[in-house]
Amino acid sequence: MNRRGLRARLGRVFAAQVAVIGLATVVGVYVTRVVVEDLLTRRALDLEAEHYWQLADADPAQPLPNTANLRGHLAAPGFPPPPDDLAGLEPGFGRRPVDGRDRLVHVSERDGRRLYLVFEEDSVSDLTFYFGLLPLSVVLLLMYVLLFVAYRWSHRALSPVVRLARQLREVDFESTGRVRVDLGPLRDTADAELAAMIEALDQLAARVDAAIERERVFTRDAGHELRTPVAVLKGSLDLIERDDRERPDRERETLSRMRRTVDDMEALLETLLLLARGEVVPGAEETVVNDVAASEIGVLAAQAARAGDTVCLHEREELRVRAPARVVRIVFGNLLRNAVNHTRGGKIDVIVTADSLTVEDTGSGMSEAQLANAFEPFYRADDSRRSADGHGLGLSIVRRLSRQFGWQITARSQPGQGTSMEIRFPQGQ
Repeated sequence: MNRRGLRARLGRVFAAQVAVIGLATVVGVYVTRVVVEDLLTRRALDLEAEHYWQLADADPAQPLPNTANLRGHLAAPGFPPPPDDLAGLEPGFGRRPVDGRDRLVHVSERDGRRLYLVFEEDSVSDLTFYFGLLPLSVVLLLMYVLLFVAYRWSHRALSPVVRLARQLREVDFESTGRVRVDLGPLRDTADAELAAMIEALDQLAARVDAAIERERVFTRDAGHELRTPVAVLKGSLDLIERDDRERPDRERETLSRMRRTVDDMEALLETLLLLARGEVVPGAEETVVNDVAASEIGVLAAQAARAGDTVCLHEREELRVRAPARVVRIVFGNLLRNAVNHTRGGKIDVIVTADSLTVEDTGSGMSEAQLANAFEPFYRADDSRRSADGHGLGLSIVRRLSRQFGWQITARSQPGQGTSMEIRFPQGQ
């Protein structure tokens, strides 16, 4: 998952703030121009025109407005004709080129006379600049400066946290075998919050180191203590089975069941110790899955025959994976054993393709709820507890090893119709 750091996220926040402030400033300038030009100027020219008409009603010879910013023209007898640029304009307010320059023109009419008020646009631009753009620009610059200062302060406040994350990321826990990290340089300059984080990390590291040490001791002692009784049981079974005297079928079945149980216990013990010691290294060696599948089918052939099952190997392609042979043997062996345990008088197909290994059976199958929990440790469906051997760890181990090696496992099942387990290996493995 691609996750951005605190600095990148902080930078995006400040960039968004700058963009919003800039947009607000542009909108403010536009609104100011509209207010000054379209409202204030229009209102002022309306009042100028009304004032002139009142004076003209009292004195028909009233002079036209003529100031530095405003000039008037009247289309009426006895007055000079308006400029050609104003000819044909209807009463109203708008922008019009007059004498080669844009002007704001206000046109009004009374008693057949038409008054043209031409306002100098430069004055409006000056008003817009001094009372709109300039103040807003100053405010914008001030806000940008304050935002930059805030960004620098935030950046400085986050720098120790970023350094802590970088230092933790660079620690090689695999080679050191410990979780403790030397944070001496950060301890000397840490503030209260960072010091609390470092103290919490130290406490966590101490607990994790203690747990790892307990696991190592347990794994070492368990590997020795558990192998011994299994070896004694296997040796005792070997001595009993060497006795050539005729045994009742019931005794032979009991001895066979004991042999299967001891073998399963030994395989499970070796697998759990293998996982606990962390000796599984992806990419350590290359294994031909076809050979492992054929070998495991031979190992379980007697058990499948006793259940009345037929096991068929379909090798469509040669499949090579970058994994130890014992890992592939554990994964496939658990899948095949699970299929044999839940199939009676049926068929089990093992299909090997260029990138996948599939085990399909015609056994009891599972419901959706059972399939959803099938890979959980020690989970066994109610009907399988009475009819199948095992400890409920096989599929859990398969999922754990598949995740560790990046393999994708897919399970499909229908009650009464059977189950299909497929492991797909990424290209290059």
